[in-house]
Amino acid sequence: MLIKNYYTILDRRTDSSAEVFRVSLNKDCDVYRGHFPEKPVCPGVCNMQMIVECASLVAGAGLRIGSIKQCRLTTLVTPVDYPVVEVRVTLLPSDDGSYHLEATIGQAADVYLSLKAELLKLDAIAND
Repeated sequence: MLIKNYYTILDRRTDSSAEVFRVSLNKDCDVYRGHFPEKPVCPGVCNMQMIVECASLVAGAGLRIGSIKQCRLTTLVTPVDYPVVEVRVTLLPSDDGSYHLEATIGQAADVYLSLKAELLKLDAIAND
């Protein structure tokens, strides 16, 4: 898990159909020693994992990505330029026990990353 190392949740609220997490990105995280020491850049995969961890809090269960339907990285996110961002998560359960996820990372109307994916419960993975 990346929480409390890569990011810290500052607060959480419900906004119409989404759960919104306001998070602080930790510029001192070890990830930036290699990505990149002089100008830290948030790796897209870490941002996707941050979304999954927030979605797990919404679901009340550990989740992982089963499949990615769409992922768009539209802005280079850095913990220096964007120390606080919002993670917006819409999570809909499916009949088969998976979840349909639509999520964004950004600030207000600005979207830096959007993700549509199918998430699976961690305990369901062990039964595969």
